[in-house]
Amino acid sequence: MGAPVISLTDIPEPAEIRDLATERGILVLAHSYQDGFIQDSAHFVGDSLELAREAAKSDAEAICFCGVHFMAETAALLCPQAEVFVPDLNAGCSLADSCEAEELAKYQDYLQSKLGKRPQTVAYINCTAAVKALSDIICTSGNAKAVVESIPEDDPILFVPDRHLGGWLNETTGRNMELWNGSCMVHELFSVDTLCDLQMANPGSVTISHPECPKPVRDASDYVLGTAGMLRLAQENSATTFLVGTEGNMLYRLEQVAPQNTYISAPGASCACNLCPHMQLNTSAKLWEALETRGPRVVVPMEIAHPARRALDRMLEVA
Repeated sequence: MGAPVISLTDIPEPAEIRDLATERGILVLAHSYQDGFIQDSAHFVGDSLELAREAAKSDAEAICFCGVHFMAETAALLCPQAEVFVPDLNAGCSLADSCEAEELAKYQDYLQSKLGKRPQTVAYINCTAAVKALSDIICTSGNAKAVVESIPEDDPILFVPDRHLGGWLNETTGRNMELWNGSCMVHELFSVDTLCDLQMANPGSVTISHPECPKPVRDASDYVLGTAGMLRLAQENSATTFLVGTEGNMLYRLEQVAPQNTYISAPGASCACNLCPHMQLNTSAKLWEALETRGPRVVVPMEIAHPARRALDRMLEVA
């Protein structure tokens, strides 16, 4: 028999879910790309760096991670005493899927033979634990520049897996990193033509885009920022219209933190293509079931956990 179907009428309100999780010793973490109900149900909402820090300092016996699989793996690495589980085990990531550990190892060997020196591998946190284990240091969009600048200038760097974030880092740091050919399926779809139309329709607006966006979109933006940077900028302004080039649920987070502004999603609020299909697999019903069953679990094999944790710890030291 399959799992019982949970009616939406059986699901408590977010505040009650959060309180019940607290009573059960469960820390609920949610990414800013989750829907509003899940964000409101969480003890903490943030970007990948903030969530990693929260997991690292937590002494929780269990963590329910509302995001995608690699994020839950990161929590398991940084909070090894906790049982880590997710609402939907199939919530993956196109960026993580674009870089397999076996192929990365082969490419690292190729670059070493080509360059005569093994490059330092900087991995965007949007990758599997197995890829993290092959990396020297991890970064997020919020600390990527600081991470790259922490590496000596004469050291070659391989940046994986996002070519757009890597390209933006090359532009802003003056480095010439080798870039893995991966991209986010959501940010890849943002259209510079549609963005320019929105800008013309909203004179005086401020465009903020995520560095995972392609270069034409970044070049047409006023600011290129990770989600935490977007939140800070919004809090510093009032009565401003922001055109937001990132996953659509970020608008809910912006409206909660800085309601004094107006937010318009690029390429358009009516277009569903700026919602991550993986993030959308997590629903209120699945969250409630996960808290009831403490599953499905996310476990990182020990042989991967140690080197992956080392790369994460190095990131946190720089951050």
